Amino acid sequence: MDSSHGPHSHSHTSHGSQTSIHLQPSADGDYESTGATAPAIEIPANSGHGVPSTPTTGYDYQSTAPNPAPTKRSNESKPTSVCKRIRVETSTAPPTAASCSPPVSPTSGAESSRSECAVERSSSHRSKPSGTKPPGRSKSLPATFRKRRRTQDSLQQHLPPVTLSTLQELDLSEIYRNPKLRHDVVFDAQLHFRPNLDGSRGRRKREQADIYWKLVLHECEMLFANVRNRQARVARMAVKLPTLFKTMKDILSTLVPKSDRDEVEAALDHQLLMQQLEHGVLDFKKLSQWLAGVLKAHCAPMRDQWVEQMVSRVTYGVDNQMTSALVDGLKMVFGILEAMKLDVANHQIRTLRPHLVSTAVHFEQNYFQERIESGRLDMSEPRTWFQNAMKEGTEQYVAFTEATTQLLIPSKYSVYPATFTFDFERLDGIRDDIREATCLKLAILFFRQLTLASKRDMDAATVDNLRAKLLAILSEEEGPYRWIKGSNAVALHIAQAAHEFNGNSGFVDATMVKVAEGWFDKHLRVNSPIYVRVEQDVVKDVTTLVLAIMKGWSSLSTSPIMQAADLTGSSVQLTSISQRIAHIAFLHWRIFSKLYLSS
Repeated sequence: MDSSHGPHSHSHTSHGSQTSIHLQPSADGDYESTGATAPAIEIPANSGHGVPSTPTTGYDYQSTAPNPAPTKRSNESKPTSVCKRIRVETSTAPPTAASCSPPVSPTSGAESSRSECAVERSSSHRSKPSGTKPPGRSKSLPATFRKRRRTQDSLQQHLPPVTLSTLQELDLSEIYRNPKLRHDVVFDAQLHFRPNLDGSRGRRKREQADIYWKLVLHECEMLFANVRNRQARVARMAVKLPTLFKTMKDILSTLVPKSDRDEVEAALDHQLLMQQLEHGVLDFKKLSQWLAGVLKAHCAPMRDQWVEQMVSRVTYGVDNQMTSALVDGLKMVFGILEAMKLDVANHQIRTLRPHLVSTAVHFEQNYFQERIESGRLDMSEPRTWFQNAMKEGTEQYVAFTEATTQLLIPSKYSVYPATFTFDFERLDGIRDDIREATCLKLAILFFRQLTLASKRDMDAATVDNLRAKLLAILSEEEGPYRWIKGSNAVALHIAQAAHEFNGNSGFVDATMVKVAEGWFDKHLRVNSPIYVRVEQDVVKDVTTLVLAIMKGWSSLSTSPIMQAADLTGSSVQLTSISQRIAHIAFLHWRIFSKLYLSS
Protein backbone atom coordinates (compact mmCIF):
# COMPACT_ATOMS: atom_id res chain seq x y z
CA MET A 1 0.00 0.00 0.00
CA ASP A 2 1.53 3.27 -1.05
CA SER A 3 1.74 6.11 1.38
CA SER A 4 0.99 9.66 0.41
CA HIS A 5 1.06 12.77 2.51
CA GLY A 6 -2.31 12.91 4.22
CA PRO A 7 -3.72 15.78 6.21
CA HIS A 8 -1.61 14.97 9.26
CA SER A 9 1.71 14.20 7.67
CA HIS A 10 5.04 15.98 7.90
CA SER A 11 6.83 17.27 4.87
CA HIS A 12 8.94 14.45 3.61
CA THR A 13 12.70 14.76 3.92
CA SER A 14 15.08 12.37 2.27
CA HIS A 15 17.28 10.19 4.42
CA GLY A 16 20.69 9.06 3.49
CA SER A 17 21.58 5.44 3.27
CA GLN A 18 22.42 3.76 6.54
CA THR A 19 26.04 3.97 7.58
CA SER A 20 27.83 1.23 9.45
CA ILE A 21 26.12 0.54 12.75
CA HIS A 22 28.32 -0.34 15.67
CA LEU A 23 27.44 -2.27 18.78
CA GLN A 24 29.21 -0.82 21.78
CA PRO A 25 30.52 -3.44 24.24
CA SER A 26 27.94 -4.40 26.88
CA ALA A 27 25.46 -2.00 25.28
CA ASP A 28 21.73 -2.18 25.04
CA GLY A 29 19.17 -0.10 23.23
CA ASP A 30 15.52 0.15 22.35
CA TYR A 31 13.23 1.52 19.70
CA GLU A 32 9.96 3.42 19.61
CA SER A 33 8.15 5.03 16.72
CA THR A 34 4.81 6.53 15.78
CA GLY A 35 1.81 6.57 13.46
CA ALA A 36 1.82 7.04 9.70
CA THR A 37 -0.07 9.22 7.32
CA ALA A 38 -2.72 7.72 5.13
CA PRO A 39 -1.70 6.26 1.80
CA ALA A 40 -3.12 7.20 -1.55
CA ILE A 41 -6.41 5.41 -1.80
CA GLU A 42 -7.35 3.42 -4.84
CA ILE A 43 -10.81 1.92 -4.96
CA PRO A 44 -10.67 -1.78 -5.90
CA ALA A 45 -12.48 -2.60 -9.08
CA ASN A 46 -14.63 -5.26 -7.40
CA SER A 47 -15.35 -3.29 -4.27
CA GLY A 48 -19.08 -3.16 -4.81
CA HIS A 49 -19.79 -6.82 -5.16
CA GLY A 50 -18.47 -10.27 -4.54
CA VAL A 51 -18.50 -12.50 -1.54
CA PRO A 52 -16.69 -10.80 1.31
CA SER A 53 -13.68 -12.39 2.85
CA THR A 54 -13.87 -13.95 6.24
CA PRO A 55 -13.10 -11.18 8.72
CA THR A 56 -10.47 -11.70 11.36
CA THR A 57 -10.79 -10.69 14.97
CA GLY A 58 -7.51 -8.95 15.77
CA TYR A 59 -9.12 -5.51 15.62
CA ASP A 60 -12.45 -4.05 16.59
CA TYR A 61 -14.03 -0.79 15.56
CA GLN A 62 -16.01 1.68 17.59
CA SER A 63 -17.47 5.18 17.45
CA THR A 64 -16.05 8.44 18.71
CA ALA A 65 -19.38 10.21 18.48
CA PRO A 66 -19.81 13.17 20.83
CA ASN A 67 -22.73 11.46 22.58
CA PRO A 68 -21.67 7.87 23.21
CA ALA A 69 -24.23 5.21 23.87
CA PRO A 70 -25.08 4.61 27.54
CA THR A 71 -24.08 1.53 29.42
CA LYS A 72 -25.70 -1.52 27.87
CA ARG A 73 -28.97 -2.34 29.58
CA SER A 74 -30.16 -5.90 29.16
CA ASN A 75 -33.91 -5.93 28.80
CA GLU A 76 -35.82 -7.37 31.75
CA SER A 77 -38.20 -9.29 29.54
CA LYS A 78 -35.48 -11.01 27.51
CA PRO A 79 -35.85 -14.79 27.81
CA THR A 80 -32.53 -16.40 28.61
CA SER A 81 -33.22 -19.40 26.40
CA VAL A 82 -33.71 -17.40 23.20
CA CYS A 83 -30.68 -17.31 20.94
CA LYS A 84 -31.42 -14.78 18.24
CA ARG A 85 -27.99 -13.75 17.00
CA ILE A 86 -26.56 -15.12 13.80
CA ARG A 87 -22.78 -15.07 13.82
CA VAL A 88 -21.04 -13.62 10.82
CA GLU A 89 -18.33 -16.00 9.71
CA THR A 90 -15.09 -15.17 11.48
CA SER A 91 -11.70 -16.72 11.64
CA THR A 92 -9.34 -16.45 14.54
CA ALA A 93 -6.48 -14.12 13.82
CA PRO A 94 -2.99 -14.66 15.14
CA PRO A 95 -2.30 -12.94 18.44
CA THR A 96 -2.00 -9.21 18.03
CA ALA A 97 0.30 -6.91 19.51
CA ALA A 98 1.49 -4.30 21.64
CA SER A 99 -0.62 -1.46 22.87
CA CYS A 100 -0.85 1.58 20.66
CA SER A 101 -0.55 4.07 23.52
CA PRO A 102 2.84 5.70 24.04
CA PRO A 103 4.79 5.04 27.24
CA VAL A 104 4.49 7.56 30.04
CA SER A 105 8.18 8.12 30.54
CA PRO A 106 11.17 7.36 28.31
CA THR A 107 13.18 6.28 31.32
CA SER A 108 10.55 4.31 33.14
CA GLY A 109 12.54 1.10 32.89
CA ALA A 110 11.71 -2.35 31.71
CA GLU A 111 9.34 -3.01 34.57
CA SER A 112 6.93 -0.32 33.36
CA SER A 113 6.49 -1.80 29.90
CA ARG A 114 6.48 -5.52 30.61
CA SER A 115 3.67 -6.88 32.70
CA GLU A 116 3.93 -10.11 34.62
CA CYS A 117 3.08 -13.02 32.38
CA ALA A 118 0.51 -15.60 33.34
CA VAL A 119 0.76 -18.68 31.15
CA GLU A 120 -2.46 -20.56 30.61
CA ARG A 121 -1.80 -24.24 30.85
CA SER A 122 -4.33 -26.75 29.64
CA SER A 123 -4.29 -30.02 31.48
CA SER A 124 -3.22 -32.95 29.40
CA HIS A 125 -4.20 -35.48 32.07
CA ARG A 126 -7.79 -36.54 31.78
CA SER A 127 -9.45 -39.39 33.55
CA LYS A 128 -9.68 -42.43 31.33
CA PRO A 129 -11.67 -45.58 31.90
CA SER A 130 -9.54 -48.41 33.12
CA GLY A 131 -8.12 -50.57 30.39
CA THR A 132 -7.85 -47.81 27.84
CA LYS A 133 -4.61 -47.00 26.11
CA PRO A 134 -2.62 -43.97 27.20
CA PRO A 135 -3.18 -40.90 25.07
CA GLY A 136 -1.12 -40.93 21.93
CA ARG A 137 -0.88 -38.78 18.84
CA SER A 138 -4.09 -37.42 17.45
CA LYS A 139 -5.45 -39.41 14.58
CA SER A 140 -7.98 -36.76 13.57
CA LEU A 141 -5.57 -35.51 10.89
CA PRO A 142 -3.22 -37.37 8.55
CA ALA A 143 0.41 -37.51 9.63
CA THR A 144 1.45 -35.05 6.93
CA PHE A 145 -1.07 -32.47 8.13
CA ARG A 146 -0.07 -32.99 11.75
CA LYS A 147 3.58 -32.38 10.86
CA ARG A 148 2.68 -29.30 8.84
CA ARG A 149 0.60 -27.93 11.70
CA ARG A 150 3.45 -28.50 14.17
CA THR A 151 5.80 -26.69 11.81
CA GLN A 152 3.42 -23.76 11.50
CA ASP A 153 2.99 -23.60 15.29
CA SER A 154 6.76 -23.64 15.70
CA LEU A 155 7.20 -20.79 13.24
CA GLN A 156 4.38 -18.84 14.88
CA GLN A 157 6.25 -18.88 18.21
CA HIS A 158 9.10 -16.88 16.63
CA LEU A 159 6.88 -14.17 15.09
CA PRO A 160 6.35 -10.80 16.80
CA PRO A 161 2.86 -10.04 18.09
CA VAL A 162 2.39 -7.60 15.18
CA THR A 163 2.95 -8.96 11.68
CA LEU A 164 1.67 -8.32 8.19
CA SER A 165 -0.72 -11.21 8.76
CA THR A 166 -2.24 -9.73 11.91
CA LEU A 167 -2.54 -6.34 10.19
CA GLN A 168 -4.14 -7.79 7.07
CA GLU A 169 -7.70 -6.96 8.08
CA LEU A 170 -6.74 -3.26 8.11
CA ASP A 171 -5.90 -3.38 4.41
CA LEU A 172 -8.14 -1.45 2.05
CA SER A 173 -9.21 -4.60 0.20
CA GLU A 174 -10.32 -6.21 3.47
CA ILE A 175 -12.26 -3.08 4.47
CA TYR A 176 -14.14 -3.24 1.17
CA ARG A 177 -14.92 -6.92 1.64
CA ASN A 178 -16.07 -6.66 5.28
CA PRO A 179 -19.90 -6.58 5.08
CA LYS A 180 -20.47 -5.80 8.78
CA LEU A 181 -18.09 -2.85 8.70
CA ARG A 182 -19.62 -1.49 5.49
CA HIS A 183 -23.06 -1.75 7.07
CA ASP A 184 -21.99 -0.11 10.34
CA VAL A 185 -20.23 2.78 8.62
CA VAL A 186 -23.59 3.83 7.17
CA PHE A 187 -24.87 4.46 10.69
CA ASP A 188 -21.75 5.95 12.25
CA ALA A 189 -19.65 8.71 10.73
CA GLN A 190 -17.08 8.36 13.53
CA LEU A 191 -16.34 4.65 13.07
CA HIS A 192 -12.68 3.75 13.64
CA PHE A 193 -10.49 0.72 14.25
CA ARG A 194 -8.81 -0.05 17.55
CA PRO A 195 -6.89 -3.07 18.88
CA ASN A 196 -9.27 -5.74 20.10
CA LEU A 197 -7.86 -6.47 23.56
CA ASP A 198 -11.14 -6.99 25.40
CA GLY A 199 -12.28 -10.15 27.12
CA SER A 200 -10.48 -13.46 27.50
CA ARG A 201 -9.19 -13.38 23.93
CA GLY A 202 -7.59 -10.00 24.49
CA ARG A 203 -6.06 -11.21 27.72
CA ARG A 204 -4.52 -14.17 25.94
CA LYS A 205 -3.06 -11.87 23.31
CA ARG A 206 -1.45 -9.71 25.96
CA GLU A 207 -0.09 -12.75 27.77
CA GLN A 208 1.33 -14.24 24.59
CA ALA A 209 2.92 -10.91 23.71
CA ASP A 210 4.53 -10.74 27.16
CA ILE A 211 5.89 -14.27 26.75
CA TYR A 212 7.33 -13.40 23.34
CA TRP A 213 9.14 -10.28 24.55
CA LYS A 214 10.57 -12.11 27.56
CA LEU A 215 11.99 -14.72 25.21
CA VAL A 216 13.44 -11.97 23.02
CA LEU A 217 15.06 -10.47 26.12
CA HIS A 218 16.61 -13.82 27.02
CA GLU A 219 17.92 -14.28 23.46
CA CYS A 220 19.41 -10.79 23.37
CA GLU A 221 21.16 -11.28 26.71
CA MET A 222 22.79 -14.48 25.44
CA LEU A 223 23.84 -12.89 22.15
CA PHE A 224 25.35 -9.79 23.71
CA ALA A 225 27.22 -11.88 26.27
CA ASN A 226 28.74 -13.96 23.46
CA VAL A 227 29.65 -10.80 21.54
CA ARG A 228 31.49 -9.43 24.56
CA ASN A 229 33.26 -12.77 25.04
CA ARG A 230 34.09 -12.81 21.30
CA GLN A 231 32.56 -16.22 20.75
CA ALA A 232 32.15 -17.10 17.07
CA ARG A 233 28.92 -17.76 15.18
CA VAL A 234 26.68 -16.11 17.74
CA ALA A 235 24.12 -15.40 15.02
CA ARG A 236 23.33 -19.09 14.86
CA MET A 237 21.89 -18.79 18.35
CA ALA A 238 19.42 -16.13 17.21
CA VAL A 239 15.98 -17.49 16.44
CA LYS A 240 13.64 -14.58 17.05
CA LEU A 241 15.78 -11.56 16.17
CA PRO A 242 16.15 -12.31 12.42
CA THR A 243 12.39 -12.73 12.09
CA LEU A 244 11.85 -9.64 14.21
CA PHE A 245 14.02 -7.45 11.95
CA LYS A 246 12.44 -8.90 8.81
CA THR A 247 8.91 -8.31 10.11
CA MET A 248 9.81 -4.76 11.08
CA LYS A 249 11.11 -4.14 7.55
CA ASP A 250 8.06 -5.72 5.89
CA ILE A 251 5.56 -3.63 7.88
CA LEU A 252 7.46 -0.37 7.49
CA SER A 253 7.75 -0.96 3.74
CA THR A 254 3.95 -0.92 3.47
CA LEU A 255 3.75 2.41 5.29
CA VAL A 256 6.18 4.47 3.19
CA PRO A 257 6.01 5.58 -0.46
CA LYS A 258 7.60 3.41 -3.13
CA SER A 259 10.41 5.92 -3.43
CA ASP A 260 11.51 5.18 0.14
CA ARG A 261 11.16 1.41 0.10
CA ASP A 262 14.62 0.72 -1.26
CA GLU A 263 16.10 2.67 1.63
CA VAL A 264 14.01 0.71 4.14
CA GLU A 265 14.97 -2.59 2.50
CA ALA A 266 18.67 -1.71 2.75
CA ALA A 267 18.62 -0.27 6.26
CA LEU A 268 16.60 -3.13 7.77
CA ASP A 269 18.17 -6.02 5.86
CA HIS A 270 17.83 -8.64 8.57
CA GLN A 271 20.73 -10.73 7.29
CA LEU A 272 23.05 -7.73 7.27
CA LEU A 273 21.89 -6.64 10.70
CA MET A 274 22.54 -10.11 12.12
CA GLN A 275 26.05 -10.13 10.57
CA GLN A 276 26.76 -6.76 12.14
CA LEU A 277 25.47 -8.06 15.45
CA GLU A 278 27.68 -11.13 15.19
CA HIS A 279 30.78 -8.99 14.64
CA GLY A 280 29.85 -6.45 17.31
CA VAL A 281 29.37 -3.47 14.99
CA LEU A 282 25.59 -3.00 15.20
CA ASP A 283 24.93 0.51 16.55
CA PHE A 284 21.39 0.53 17.91
CA LYS A 285 21.57 4.24 18.73
CA LYS A 286 22.21 5.16 15.11
CA LEU A 287 19.58 2.70 13.94
CA SER A 288 17.02 4.29 16.25
CA GLN A 289 17.90 7.76 14.96
CA TRP A 290 17.45 6.60 11.38
CA LEU A 291 14.10 5.04 12.28
CA ALA A 292 13.05 8.27 13.96
CA GLY A 293 13.77 10.24 10.79
CA VAL A 294 11.80 7.85 8.59
CA LEU A 295 8.88 7.61 10.96
CA LYS A 296 8.59 11.34 11.55
CA ALA A 297 8.52 11.90 7.80
CA HIS A 298 5.50 9.61 7.37
CA CYS A 299 3.60 9.69 10.66
CA ALA A 300 0.97 11.96 12.13
CA PRO A 301 2.37 14.81 14.25
CA MET A 302 0.73 13.41 17.37
CA ARG A 303 3.14 10.45 17.17
CA ASP A 304 6.28 12.63 17.28
CA GLN A 305 6.57 12.45 21.05
CA TRP A 306 6.47 8.68 20.89
CA VAL A 307 9.31 8.75 18.35
CA GLU A 308 11.39 10.99 20.59
CA GLN A 309 10.76 8.70 23.53
CA MET A 310 12.00 5.79 21.45
CA VAL A 311 15.27 7.55 20.68
CA SER A 312 15.70 8.53 24.32
CA ARG A 313 14.98 5.01 25.47
CA VAL A 314 17.47 3.50 23.04
CA THR A 315 20.14 5.96 24.11
CA TYR A 316 19.44 5.20 27.75
CA GLY A 317 19.71 1.47 27.16
CA VAL A 318 22.97 1.70 25.21
CA ASP A 319 24.62 4.13 27.60
CA ASN A 320 23.58 2.19 30.70
CA GLN A 321 24.15 -1.31 29.28
CA MET A 322 20.55 -2.44 29.83
CA THR A 323 19.40 -5.21 27.53
CA SER A 324 15.88 -4.85 28.91
CA ALA A 325 15.78 -1.29 27.54
CA LEU A 326 16.68 -2.58 24.08
CA VAL A 327 13.83 -5.07 24.17
CA ASP A 328 11.48 -2.38 25.42
CA GLY A 329 12.48 -0.31 22.42
CA LEU A 330 11.85 -3.16 19.99
CA LYS A 331 8.46 -3.63 21.59
CA MET A 332 7.74 0.08 21.14
CA VAL A 333 8.65 -0.12 17.47
CA PHE A 334 6.02 -2.75 16.80
CA GLY A 335 3.42 -0.95 18.88
CA ILE A 336 4.01 2.21 16.86
CA LEU A 337 3.99 0.38 13.54
CA GLU A 338 0.62 -1.02 14.53
CA ALA A 339 -0.54 2.51 15.41
CA MET A 340 0.65 3.73 12.03
CA LYS A 341 -1.34 1.03 10.28
CA LEU A 342 -4.41 1.90 12.35
CA ASP A 343 -3.99 5.56 11.41
CA VAL A 344 -3.91 4.61 7.74
CA ALA A 345 -6.99 2.38 8.01
CA ASN A 346 -8.99 4.96 9.96
CA HIS A 347 -8.08 7.69 7.48
CA GLN A 348 -9.23 5.42 4.66
CA ILE A 349 -12.58 4.82 6.36
CA ARG A 350 -13.13 8.56 6.85
CA THR A 351 -12.11 9.34 3.29
CA LEU A 352 -14.07 6.56 1.63
CA ARG A 353 -17.19 6.75 3.79
CA PRO A 354 -19.25 8.66 1.16
CA HIS A 355 -18.46 5.96 -1.39
CA LEU A 356 -19.16 3.13 1.08
CA VAL A 357 -22.49 4.67 2.04
CA SER A 358 -23.58 5.37 -1.53
CA THR A 359 -22.88 1.76 -2.55
CA ALA A 360 -24.24 0.14 0.63
CA VAL A 361 -27.58 -0.99 -0.83
CA HIS A 362 -26.09 -2.54 -3.97
CA PHE A 363 -23.27 -4.23 -2.04
CA GLU A 364 -25.57 -5.79 0.57
CA GLN A 365 -28.09 -6.91 -2.03
CA ASN A 366 -25.35 -8.88 -3.77
CA TYR A 367 -23.95 -10.15 -0.47
CA PHE A 368 -27.25 -11.52 0.82
CA GLN A 369 -28.25 -12.85 -2.60
CA GLU A 370 -25.08 -14.95 -2.68
CA ARG A 371 -25.79 -16.19 0.84
CA ILE A 372 -29.29 -17.21 -0.19
CA GLU A 373 -28.04 -19.01 -3.30
CA SER A 374 -25.40 -20.85 -1.27
CA GLY A 375 -27.96 -21.95 1.32
CA ARG A 376 -26.50 -19.92 4.19
CA LEU A 377 -29.56 -17.69 4.53
CA ASP A 378 -33.09 -19.07 4.60
CA MET A 379 -35.61 -16.43 3.58
CA SER A 380 -38.69 -18.48 4.49
CA GLU A 381 -38.93 -17.16 8.07
CA PRO A 382 -38.32 -13.49 7.18
CA ARG A 383 -40.92 -13.74 4.40
CA THR A 384 -43.40 -15.32 6.81
CA TRP A 385 -42.76 -12.51 9.30
CA PHE A 386 -43.41 -9.92 6.60
CA GLN A 387 -46.53 -11.66 5.26
CA ASN A 388 -47.99 -11.84 8.77
CA ALA A 389 -47.48 -8.09 9.08
CA MET A 390 -49.34 -7.30 5.86
CA LYS A 391 -52.84 -5.93 6.29
CA GLU A 392 -55.45 -5.39 3.63
CA GLY A 393 -55.45 -1.82 2.41
CA THR A 394 -52.08 -1.02 4.02
CA GLU A 395 -49.11 -0.01 1.94
CA GLN A 396 -46.29 -2.53 1.96
CA TYR A 397 -43.58 -0.28 3.38
CA VAL A 398 -46.01 0.99 6.05
CA ALA A 399 -46.76 -2.58 7.14
CA PHE A 400 -43.04 -3.35 7.17
CA THR A 401 -42.27 -0.26 9.28
CA GLU A 402 -45.00 -1.05 11.79
CA ALA A 403 -43.81 -4.65 12.04
CA THR A 404 -40.23 -3.52 12.60
CA THR A 405 -41.32 -1.24 15.43
CA GLN A 406 -43.36 -4.04 16.98
CA LEU A 407 -40.19 -6.15 17.18
CA LEU A 408 -38.82 -3.62 19.68
CA ILE A 409 -41.57 -3.82 22.32
CA PRO A 410 -39.76 -4.68 25.57
CA SER A 411 -42.65 -6.61 27.16
CA LYS A 412 -42.98 -8.84 24.07
CA TYR A 413 -39.45 -9.98 23.44
CA SER A 414 -39.47 -10.90 19.74
CA VAL A 415 -36.78 -12.74 17.82
CA TYR A 416 -35.41 -10.59 15.02
CA PRO A 417 -35.63 -11.97 11.46
CA ALA A 418 -32.30 -13.18 10.10
CA THR A 419 -32.27 -10.34 7.57
CA PHE A 420 -31.53 -7.94 10.45
CA THR A 421 -28.32 -9.80 11.29
CA PHE A 422 -26.13 -6.68 11.00
CA ASP A 423 -28.52 -4.60 13.14
CA PHE A 424 -29.07 -6.85 16.16
CA GLU A 425 -27.03 -4.68 18.52
CA ARG A 426 -28.60 -1.47 17.26
CA LEU A 427 -32.09 -2.92 17.66
CA ASP A 428 -31.24 -4.11 21.17
CA GLY A 429 -30.10 -0.61 22.06
CA ILE A 430 -33.32 0.90 20.71
CA ARG A 431 -35.39 -1.66 22.58
CA ASP A 432 -33.56 -0.70 25.78
CA ASP A 433 -34.27 2.97 25.09
CA ILE A 434 -37.97 2.24 24.62
CA ARG A 435 -37.88 0.51 27.99
CA GLU A 436 -36.18 3.58 29.47
CA ALA A 437 -38.70 5.94 27.89
CA THR A 438 -41.60 3.85 29.23
CA CYS A 439 -40.22 3.76 32.76
CA LEU A 440 -39.54 7.49 32.68
CA LYS A 441 -43.10 8.15 31.56
CA LEU A 442 -44.40 5.97 34.40
CA ALA A 443 -42.32 7.95 36.87
CA ILE A 444 -43.61 11.27 35.49
CA LEU A 445 -47.21 10.03 35.63
CA PHE A 446 -46.81 8.99 39.27
CA PHE A 447 -45.24 12.36 40.06
CA ARG A 448 -48.23 14.12 38.46
CA GLN A 449 -50.56 11.98 40.55
CA LEU A 450 -48.80 13.01 43.77
CA THR A 451 -48.92 16.70 42.86
CA LEU A 452 -52.59 16.97 41.87
CA ALA A 453 -53.46 18.52 45.22
CA SER A 454 -51.19 21.50 44.57
CA LYS A 455 -53.20 22.51 41.47
CA ARG A 456 -49.97 23.87 39.98
CA ASP A 457 -49.17 23.56 36.31
CA MET A 458 -46.10 21.45 35.55
CA ASP A 459 -43.96 23.11 32.91
CA ALA A 460 -41.53 21.38 30.53
CA ALA A 461 -38.51 22.52 32.54
CA THR A 462 -39.79 20.70 35.63
CA VAL A 463 -40.35 17.50 33.67
CA ASP A 464 -36.92 17.69 32.00
CA ASN A 465 -35.21 18.34 35.33
CA LEU A 466 -36.99 15.41 36.96
CA ARG A 467 -36.12 13.13 34.03
CA ALA A 468 -32.44 14.11 34.15
CA LYS A 469 -32.21 13.48 37.90
CA LEU A 470 -33.84 10.05 37.58
CA LEU A 471 -31.35 9.02 34.87
CA ALA A 472 -28.50 10.28 37.06
CA ILE A 473 -29.76 8.18 39.97
CA LEU A 474 -29.92 5.08 37.77
CA SER A 475 -26.50 5.69 36.20
CA GLU A 476 -24.93 3.64 39.00
CA GLU A 477 -27.04 0.60 38.11
CA GLU A 478 -25.86 -1.68 35.31
CA GLY A 479 -26.99 -4.88 33.70
CA PRO A 480 -30.44 -6.44 33.71
CA TYR A 481 -33.31 -5.18 35.88
CA ARG A 482 -31.74 -1.74 36.09
CA TRP A 483 -35.00 0.01 36.91
CA ILE A 484 -36.12 -2.77 39.25
CA LYS A 485 -32.86 -2.59 41.22
CA GLY A 486 -33.07 1.18 41.48
CA SER A 487 -36.82 1.37 42.12
CA ASN A 488 -36.46 2.33 45.79
CA ALA A 489 -34.10 5.19 44.94
CA VAL A 490 -36.48 6.34 42.20
CA ALA A 491 -39.44 6.13 44.59
CA LEU A 492 -37.65 8.18 47.25
CA HIS A 493 -36.69 10.90 44.78
CA ILE A 494 -40.17 11.12 43.25
CA ALA A 495 -41.81 11.30 46.69
CA GLN A 496 -39.41 14.00 47.88
CA ALA A 497 -39.72 16.00 44.63
CA ALA A 498 -43.53 15.86 44.83
CA HIS A 499 -43.39 16.87 48.50
CA GLU A 500 -41.39 19.98 47.61
CA PHE A 501 -43.47 20.73 44.50
CA ASN A 502 -46.57 20.80 46.69
CA GLY A 503 -45.01 23.62 48.71
CA ASN A 504 -43.84 21.60 51.70
CA SER A 505 -40.44 21.85 53.37
CA GLY A 506 -38.28 19.27 55.07
CA PHE A 507 -38.33 15.57 54.35
CA VAL A 508 -41.25 13.64 52.97
CA ASP A 509 -43.18 11.39 55.31
CA ALA A 510 -41.94 7.80 55.53
CA THR A 511 -45.45 6.50 54.83
CA MET A 512 -45.51 8.27 51.47
CA VAL A 513 -42.08 6.82 50.64
CA LYS A 514 -43.37 3.31 51.36
CA VAL A 515 -46.38 3.92 49.11
CA ALA A 516 -44.10 5.09 46.31
CA GLU A 517 -41.76 2.11 46.75
CA GLY A 518 -44.67 -0.33 46.54
CA TRP A 519 -46.07 1.38 43.45
CA PHE A 520 -42.78 1.34 41.54
CA ASP A 521 -41.90 -2.18 42.64
CA LYS A 522 -45.16 -3.39 41.05
CA HIS A 523 -45.57 -1.21 37.98
CA LEU A 524 -41.99 -1.07 36.69
CA ARG A 525 -42.28 -4.74 35.81
CA VAL A 526 -43.17 -5.68 32.24
CA ASN A 527 -46.12 -7.82 33.36
CA SER A 528 -47.87 -4.91 35.07
CA PRO A 529 -51.08 -3.83 33.27
CA ILE A 530 -50.21 -0.18 33.86
CA TYR A 531 -46.71 -0.69 32.45
CA VAL A 532 -48.12 -2.45 29.36
CA ARG A 533 -50.62 0.39 28.79
CA VAL A 534 -47.94 3.08 29.03
CA GLU A 535 -45.62 1.04 26.83
CA GLN A 536 -48.32 0.76 24.17
CA ASP A 537 -48.70 4.54 24.16
CA VAL A 538 -44.94 5.00 23.78
CA VAL A 539 -44.71 2.50 20.91
CA LYS A 540 -47.73 4.07 19.20
CA ASP A 541 -46.10 7.52 19.35
CA VAL A 542 -42.82 6.12 18.09
CA THR A 543 -44.50 4.33 15.19
CA THR A 544 -46.26 7.53 14.14
CA LEU A 545 -42.99 9.47 14.18
CA VAL A 546 -41.15 6.74 12.25
CA LEU A 547 -43.77 6.67 9.50
CA ALA A 548 -43.68 10.45 9.19
CA ILE A 549 -39.87 10.41 8.88
CA MET A 550 -39.87 7.64 6.28
CA LYS A 551 -42.62 9.34 4.29
CA GLY A 552 -40.48 12.46 4.10
CA TRP A 553 -37.46 10.47 2.99
CA SER A 554 -39.45 8.58 0.35
CA SER A 555 -40.47 11.86 -1.27
CA LEU A 556 -36.87 12.97 -1.76
CA SER A 557 -35.46 12.81 -5.26
CA THR A 558 -32.08 11.64 -3.95
CA SER A 559 -31.28 8.86 -1.52
CA PRO A 560 -31.47 10.08 2.10
CA ILE A 561 -29.15 7.37 3.40
CA MET A 562 -26.19 9.71 3.80
CA GLN A 563 -28.36 12.32 5.50
CA ALA A 564 -29.91 9.73 7.76
CA ALA A 565 -26.53 8.30 8.68
CA ASP A 566 -25.69 11.48 10.59
CA LEU A 567 -28.76 11.16 12.80
CA THR A 568 -26.98 9.38 15.64
CA GLY A 569 -27.59 9.46 19.36
CA SER A 570 -28.65 7.33 22.28
CA SER A 571 -31.17 9.63 23.91
CA VAL A 572 -34.38 8.17 25.30
CA GLN A 573 -36.30 11.01 23.70
CA LEU A 574 -38.91 9.63 21.33
CA THR A 575 -37.62 11.74 18.45
CA SER A 576 -34.15 10.17 18.71
CA ILE A 577 -35.61 6.67 19.02
CA SER A 578 -37.82 7.26 15.99
CA GLN A 579 -34.98 8.60 13.86
CA ARG A 580 -32.82 5.55 14.56
CA ILE A 581 -35.64 3.12 13.82
CA ALA A 582 -36.47 4.96 10.60
CA HIS A 583 -32.84 4.84 9.47
CA ILE A 584 -32.62 1.09 10.02
CA ALA A 585 -36.01 0.42 8.47
CA PHE A 586 -35.40 2.63 5.43
CA LEU A 587 -32.07 1.00 4.57
CA HIS A 588 -33.45 -2.47 5.29
CA TRP A 589 -36.44 -1.93 3.01
CA ARG A 590 -34.19 -0.71 0.21
CA ILE A 591 -32.10 -3.89 0.49
CA PHE A 592 -34.74 -6.57 1.11
CA SER A 593 -38.03 -5.31 -0.26
CA LYS A 594 -37.81 -7.39 -3.44
CA LEU A 595 -36.85 -10.49 -1.47
CA TYR A 596 -39.78 -10.00 0.91
CA LEU A 597 -42.23 -9.52 -1.93
CA SER A 598 -40.98 -12.44 -4.06
CA SER A 599 -42.76 -15.75 -3.58
